[in-house]
Amino acid sequence: MKYSVEFNKLVKKSIENNQYIGLGNPNAKILFVGKEVGISANSVVTYGSAKSWLNKDEDYSARFIPKDNIKNFRHTWQKYQKLYDLILENTQIESDKKEYEITFVENVFATELSNLAAPTTNKAKQLDGFKVELDKRKELFWKSDYINNFSVIVITASDNAYIETYQGEVCKIFDVKFDKEVLYSRSNKMWLHYSNNKTPKLVIHTRQLTNGASNKLMEGIANEITLFLKKNNINIIVT
Repeated sequence: MKYSVEFNKLVKKSIENNQYIGLGNPNAKILFVGKEVGISANSVVTYGSAKSWLNKDEDYSARFIPKDNIKNFRHTWQKYQKLYDLILENTQIESDKKEYEITFVENVFATELSNLAAPTTNKAKQLDGFKVELDKRKELFWKSDYINNFSVIVITASDNAYIETYQGEVCKIFDVKFDKEVLYSRSNKMWLHYSNNKTPKLVIHTRQLTNGASNKLMEGIANEITLFLKKNNINIIVT
């Protein structure tokens, strides 16, 4: 797979500054953003690291059957898969996905707000340098040309410790304007942002999708993405 100039620059910069890159297809139009890699704190992150992308150790865009520990539909990756399936359904793109199979990595890229791995959000916030690393990543990673080129960005972290929940920081980092809040319930809502320039971009900021995200919220996110894609004639299938 041939990667863009912007992606290769980000890989180089991330190696120099010890930044996590992510998993999926680096040529995708859609970016899913979580909180942190969910493994033991202080673990060495191999998959999705800048070094792994530089060495082209693996083809992360290949679909796969997950291991038993994420063969449930409450896991983050299964939530991403559900959202992806809804988008495909709305855009009438056929899928041959098998049960449990993870296929969103073929046409979506996924990364994390934090550069530090941790098994839970609470443990992540207790790590030394948590806030310092977040601020560093916002400058080195999130404001890169590569990130700026995504047409659709879905941030799944309604936690001010990671990123400001309402309009403000999201607008500044991703160069977008806050449009509106869509409320499904007290704990299920999303904030819509659109491009601040002529290049079409949709940024959806919402809650973590695991442990309680409602079907209405998931469907609402997929519907907003679908409307945006159709309006701007954007094809999400990477060829």
